[in-house]
Amino acid sequence: MIKACGLKKSYGKFLAADNISLTLAPGEGVALLGANGSGKSTLLKMLALILKPDAGEVKIDGLQGTQAKKKIAYAPQEIVLFEELTVTENLLAWSSLKGVKNKERAQYLTEALDMGDFCKKRVDRLSGGQRRRVNLAAALMGEYTYLLLDEPLAGIDEAGAACIEALLRKEREAGCGLIVTEHNPTILLPLTDRTLKLDRGHFIG
Repeated sequence: MIKACGLKKSYGKFLAADNISLTLAPGEGVALLGANGSGKSTLLKMLALILKPDAGEVKIDGLQGTQAKKKIAYAPQEIVLFEELTVTENLLAWSSLKGVKNKERAQYLTEALDMGDFCKKRVDRLSGGQRRRVNLAAALMGEYTYLLLDEPLAGIDEAGAACIEALLRKEREAGCGLIVTEHNPTILLPLTDRTLKLDRGHFIG
């Protein structure tokens, strides 16, 4: 279980997270909603152990630090790919897997996200929607228990969104916990069990 208690984070005078606590069990899905500036990305980064809170703590299955981080797959809103590498090269470069598992996982994600037509292209030659799919696939190149996604449908067309929805459904059915942020959550809400809404760094509603 991801267990966050009393998380606080400020950027100067701006309070991005104000004493936030939440839990996420394996196999559970949570939609994290809120306007720009509400604190969604900050919260997700703290849960993914990418950003250190000013106060509070995050434990993942009772663990902290490097061992806890291994249980998380995190796809940021920002594209973090190697522009000069191909799609397949990016997947292998970001992977925490080894040998046959590495190549098999890359092939599975390429097919699941319908990236076969451009898997040999360099990332700097892809469209925005294609990059978003590769960004998600790169985050999934590992063995994890919890999946944290920051606006995975941004710039994605209807066909791409359907591929992502189907893949995430399989991930949840396999027992992965999911927290996802999205401005337009229509497609992803059926994948979640509950909704949390952020406003000015704290939960409302």
